[in-house]
Amino acid sequence: MMDDYKSEKTETITARIGKKTLDKLRSYAKSESTTVNSAINQLLSHAVEWDIVAAKTGWVPIPRDILISYFEKLDDKTIMEVAETSGRNVPKDMLLAMRGKFDIKEWISILRSRAKAAGFHFSEIVEDDSVKFVMRHDMGIKWSIYFQTYYQSAFKVLGCIVECSVTNNTVSYKISRKDYDPDKP
Repeated sequence: MMDDYKSEKTETITARIGKKTLDKLRSYAKSESTTVNSAINQLLSHAVEWDIVAAKTGWVPIPRDILISYFEKLDDKTIMEVAETSGRNVPKDMLLAMRGKFDIKEWISILRSRAKAAGFHFSEIVEDDSVKFVMRHDMGIKWSIYFQTYYQSAFKVLGCIVECSVTNNTVSYKISRKDYDPDKP
């Protein structure tokens, strides 16, 4: 996704940016080992793909420690029941509201954007016949159980078979390339 904008047609604009904001952009670009132009493109892309629409579709920022604390008080059965119901119902509404489409590619795009917004590490590994996604959330096994069940339910609604595996702080899911080919537009 970071390089998606490079393959798009671009236009040049002139914009006034406050000095403090520009200084922060320069600092951010330096810390990411990229140019200010590239950093601005990445940040604007994330803003229009996630920040602007997420709150309107029901996403709220909650401190990580609070969520971990709540989940630690729940038993695994309750977590899986909530995740399964949410996975069946939330993705369609979210996809239509945020992307205007109900498909695998847009779902992966939302998962990628959400992981970035949450500060989770998200990677995509293209294999011969499948694509594996790995998300490190560092929120404990209860969250891994939630994510695994949620993703299994969500992908099922999308008509896609998914293989999930979890550790204490990571969830990975693998789908067929025929369901999602990252190389196709």
